[in-house]
Amino acid sequence: MTRVIGMAGARPLGALRSGQAAEEHMQLAALGRLLGGFRYRYGSEVQLHEVMASVLTTAGHPFEREYRLDARNRADFWIDGLVIEVKVDGSLSAALRQVGRYIALPQVRGVLLASTERWGGDALVDRPAWGGKAFNMIRLGRQAL
Repeated sequence: MTRVIGMAGARPLGALRSGQAAEEHMQLAALGRLLGGFRYRYGSEVQLHEVMASVLTTAGHPFEREYRLDARNRADFWIDGLVIEVKVDGSLSAALRQVGRYIALPQVRGVLLASTERWGGDALVDRPAWGGKAFNMIRLGRQAL
């Protein structure tokens, strides 16, 4: 997997090829810019989810938290077919395996992986679309407690 180091926050998703879901790419990019534009103060992943929920609500994005995709998978945030998966620890490879499970589900139109880990700031230039579905990754900034 090729990775390009970039700035924290949302990055361009690259050129869209024929057959890709342009609307989903634009929606994920906008959500990434919104959520990546803040520094978050939190002590746990649950607290981070609460603050992110407040950001989404204030921006007018209706969502469901802890949305059950199937018996094995639960999305942190569900916005009309788009998943926002939040990671405050763990490896990139483990997070991408989870994203791969989500992408394979027919009801998922795209995934935004939002992490506080350093790897969240790496732009994945070879995966702007994954299995024909939109994908983006951002690093969430942390504010000292």
